[in-house]
Formats: sequence, C-alpha cells, structure tokens
Amino acid sequence: MRFGSRLAAVIPAAAVIALAGCTVNGPDPAPPAPKPESMDLPQRPQDLPVAGKQDADVCTWMSAEQARSMQVGPGEPLPKDGSNYNGCGYLGDTGAARFAIGVRIIPEAIDMFLQKINSSPGTRQTYQLNGFGAVQSQINGGESLGCDAFIDAAEGQTVWVNMQLQTPGAMNADQMCEKAQTAAHSAVSTLQAQS
Repeated sequence: MRFGSRLAAVIPAAAVIALAGCTVNGPDPAPPAPKPESMDLPQRPQDLPVAGKQDADVCTWMSAEQARSMQVGPGEPLPKDGSNYNGCGYLGDTGAARFAIGVRIIPEAIDMFLQKINSSPGTRQTYQLNGFGAVQSQINGGESLGCDAFIDAAEGQTVWVNMQLQTPGAMNADQMCEKAQTAAHSAVSTLQAQS
C-alpha cells in the first residue's frame, strides 16, 4: 500500500518537473526578420526631392530633348496597378522595336525594395549615377522582356525605372539596360537641377 501511494505522489511530481522544464525554455523563437541586402552603394551626395511627388511631377523628369534622344513620346501618368506607386510612362519606337519606359517613386529604402524583386542570377549590378548608388537588374524568367534600374534617391525613397520591350527579340539585354540607364540618368539629372 505504501508503495502505491509513493508512486502516486512521484508521478505528479515528475509531471510538474517535466512541465516546468518545458516552460522554462519558452516557445520557439520567431525566425529572424530578413536583413537588408548589402550592396555597398556609395553615400548619397544629397537627398533627391522625390517624396510626395505626384504623377505630373514625375512626368517633368525627362525633358522633351531627352525624350527625343531616347525615341520616346511625351510622358503620361502611369495607371495604378495596386501598388499605388506614383509615376510616369513613356512609349518608344525605334522603328525596329516598340518599348515602354516607366519611372516610379517607391517610398521604401532601395535595399528593402530590392528584396522583393526576383532578379535573374547574374543580372544584378551596382553602379554610380551622378554620385548616387544605382542597381541594374532583370527579372528572373523575363530577361528578354526588359531591364530595370533602381536609384537610391533619398532616405527611404527609391526611383524605379523599368524598360519593357513590346517587340519580342528586337533588342538584346545590353540595349534594353542602356535604355533603362539613360532614362534613370535623365531623371537624376533633372532632380539634381531642381534641388
């Protein structure tokens, strides 16, 4: 009888010790938040005045002369695609190739925004644009469709230039990325002149 009562007392005590052991460690920790990608971009020479700009403002970032040299027509506000990024779009035609250029303001730091972009391996390159850090990239699986340029414009602000080819095979990657870089250069030069 005494053996049974001892066993009855030991089992609850063991259960309390086991439970105490589980609660001491607590729940599993949450997975760490993604860290910004290190791109070694240069320090901005200044902040470009992009925050809060509307579509019509963005459409002034490429002069008529710059648009002619890029073989694009006048800028038009971009339709919102759910992202609600303000921006301006330009339709272009080289005779052999039809394309579109979009310039958008992303209210997010460049390193954080680029974590959302599915870049094709080997296409992401960093460079300087009038002293500002910039990143060139092509979308994984869509390399033949266009090229993007992202500019570290200001604290928490990125300018995204997207070149989309509408005539399949009419340009190679270098030609598409050159168009994106030229449009990005036009935007940065205009913004620097305005600040």
